[in-house]
Amino acid sequence: MGAIWGQNRRNDPQEALAFLEALLIGCDAGAGEAVLIGGGPASGKTQLQNQVVASARELGILTLTATGAADERDVAGGVIDQLLASPALPRTLTEDFAADGTDDGIAALCSAVHRLARERSVLVAVDDLHHADEVSARLLLRLQRRTRSAKLLLVLNHADSWYGGGGQPFAAQPHQHVQLTPLSVRAIAELVAEEQHDGLPERIHELSGGNPLLVNALVDAHRGSEDTGSAYSEAVQRLMHHYDSPLREVATAIAVLDTDVTTDAVALVAGVDPLDAEASAGRLADTGLIAGVRFRQPPAAAAVVCGLRGPEKVRLHARAADVKHTRGLPAADVARHLVAAGEADAEWALPVLVAAAEEVMLADDIDFATRCLKLAASVSTARWEQQMISQLLAKITWRVNPAAAAPHVQSLRDAGDSLDQTDRIALVRQSLWFGERDTFEGAFAALGDDIEPLDPRTAAEFSLAGHWHYGVSAASAEPSDPWLRTANSLAAVWHTGGSDVTSACAERILQNCRLSDTSLEALATAILALAHDNKADRAEGWCTSLREEAEYRGAVTWKAMLDAIGASLVLRQGDVAHAAERAQQALEVLDAPNWGVAISYPLATLLGAHTAAGAFKAAAAVLRCPLPDAAMTTLGGVRYLRARGHFHLATNRGLAAVSDFQQCRRILREWNLELPTIVPWRTDLAEANLRLGNPALAIELARQQLAAAAPTDAYSRGSALRVLALAGDAEARAGLLTRAAEAFKDAGDRLELAKTLRTINQLGQRAERSSNLVKPVHVPRPAGRSLPARPPAALPTASRPAAARPEPASTAASSALSEAELRVAELAAGGHTNRKIAETLYITVSTVEQHLTRVYRKLGVAGRAALAPELAPAETPPSHL
Repeated sequence: MGAIWGQNRRNDPQEALAFLEALLIGCDAGAGEAVLIGGGPASGKTQLQNQVVASARELGILTLTATGAADERDVAGGVIDQLLASPALPRTLTEDFAADGTDDGIAALCSAVHRLARERSVLVAVDDLHHADEVSARLLLRLQRRTRSAKLLLVLNHADSWYGGGGQPFAAQPHQHVQLTPLSVRAIAELVAEEQHDGLPERIHELSGGNPLLVNALVDAHRGSEDTGSAYSEAVQRLMHHYDSPLREVATAIAVLDTDVTTDAVALVAGVDPLDAEASAGRLADTGLIAGVRFRQPPAAAAVVCGLRGPEKVRLHARAADVKHTRGLPAADVARHLVAAGEADAEWALPVLVAAAEEVMLADDIDFATRCLKLAASVSTARWEQQMISQLLAKITWRVNPAAAAPHVQSLRDAGDSLDQTDRIALVRQSLWFGERDTFEGAFAALGDDIEPLDPRTAAEFSLAGHWHYGVSAASAEPSDPWLRTANSLAAVWHTGGSDVTSACAERILQNCRLSDTSLEALATAILALAHDNKADRAEGWCTSLREEAEYRGAVTWKAMLDAIGASLVLRQGDVAHAAERAQQALEVLDAPNWGVAISYPLATLLGAHTAAGAFKAAAAVLRCPLPDAAMTTLGGVRYLRARGHFHLATNRGLAAVSDFQQCRRILREWNLELPTIVPWRTDLAEANLRLGNPALAIELARQQLAAAAPTDAYSRGSALRVLALAGDAEARAGLLTRAAEAFKDAGDRLELAKTLRTINQLGQRAERSSNLVKPVHVPRPAGRSLPARPPAALPTASRPAAARPEPASTAASSALSEAELRVAELAAGGHTNRKIAETLYITVSTVEQHLTRVYRKLGVAGRAALAPELAPAETPPSHL
């Protein structure tokens, strides 16, 4: 064998080339040799031989080359014909020694080649020797015995399995044996040395296992900036074409199974003998592509499966499913093959698909769970099976596509008393989202009547969800469980405002409730409770953390709702531009049908943000978004009505505002609710009546609100005090407004605080102007004198001495312009760009441009250069005039 006749080398192709080139030099010096080269499919044997042939020609060595082919094994002398086709051979040799297949003819041809090799160096290179015909193999064996007596070098490539079997006669003759191994990291580094990318050789080696075909594909893709994934996949599929049977079938079966299983299982899927499967797996392991009976790199297995044709893919996945089911592997592993095959004809398939769907939902794999259930539905025949599958689909689909889950709600309703606890929980969840209050309350009550009691945490979560949507709890009025006590104490935030108690309960809920279908509104309540207790940083931190979790787990519905909550937090902080942006993003995560009645929440925030920014066209566009009819039966709808009322107030539609606020009052009274923190309808109506010239009614409503407000309800107290200040005695006005500002500050509502502080500043400016004894005289401001800009409206200071206030604009300008227009005009006159004004006032650039257009028209000026004189403050003449 090789160990007897010469060194049995194991080299990667790069090292083998150096060894063979050394033999070429030795051959040219008179030392002949026979070299047998083995290696797995696509191990680089052919490329190595081509490189040796090229080197031989550079040295002036006569080269005779041939390639064996499986379909030419029966063609006598086929390889000899290729060897004699070299134009460098003497014509007499090619004409006189045709291969006739007789021993005399073979002997004569061998002698002629041997004589030629004594005169000059000759390289005989044959690729795929294992496919050579019998006549040609006899000639090559004769030449192998005579290599050392001439300048003759034989380089014969062969398949690994041939060397110890059909190639035994060649292995028994004098030769050197080279077994090609995968490329090392060092060899790959030499290929990519000019690239100088740290870690690239290691990454290529990890993906390719050192297989030259894969290595070259990855290197070429990197150099050409091609898509590495596509190049790798195509190379793996080309590699599969190099494999003969049963190697190809075994590699494909391993890729399809893609699990650590036995070679017996691989043999069943591949349809080959177990011994062949074991031998093939060993050969594949030598190439570095698999470890045990699994591909080392998942992309390689995926590429093999991707290259399968339709019927073959179905057949193999069906076999894999049967093999895994028989061996008791987890339902999800079996179901992946059923889903890939698109068939589930076996009797055991349907329960496996259902079990797999429930299993993968624990890991939030919603897409695969849905595919399992849809395949199960396609093969189910019994009505009870179809109903069960429909109910599971409803629970699974809601997380990403609530509208698609809606039809399944009916199947849950139709099931009636036959529903189990999980089905009832799903019915409660979906009926809440779509505003079906009767269904929600009925299903929740049924949960309490079940033999198996509802766990306290889920009961507490649904209790808070009931508060969120309808202002009431569906749980027991006097809960004894700590979970329900915590939930009820937290829900009190809508009645009493934020406090130490509600904040402590909020933290407990946030720390103990995992984000889930049932906990969504409970967590939202806890976040807003922290915000109402002036803990904006904590609220924002929790909201961001939960939103990131929802995105990671692929729960689109959760993410959309948490985006809406985040927008409302930003609005309370006074950043109206950012609040509008985030509310719009929330609305884009889900389309309107998928939002259900919950769409009223982001719409209310978006409407409020645009109104506060003075972007009334954008606010009007929000009002054109349709709301589900059921939304107006929820607190989300009431929130929306209130936001719409304030938009009407801001656009001088006092009667329309009164109608909206009265509808809020009517709905809450019908439900027997008093929720001043969410909907302080009395002060809302008071503001509207004040605008309509009804100060007495405004004062009465504000006093009612103040009397009803809980001691901890700073927001309601601030709203009432502000109305009393504006509608009541002028002498008490400053003190009431200061108290209102302090209340809003305690509540953590910077938007209302800013509004109140602006009112204080405006009243202070009016008082200064009215205190002058002589009518102000307008004096143009000297050229080049800059105007002080107003501070950002959304970032107020708590209080400011009179000397620090900005100079008031002229009486004519302030009376002609609205408050929003005046703020924009003063900043423009001070030299600010439109973008800077937008950033300062938290409005859009488009809104700035609209305000300036109206300002120019009202003041009769041509542009911003003429604004400064018009806005110059009135100056008091000297007292002696």
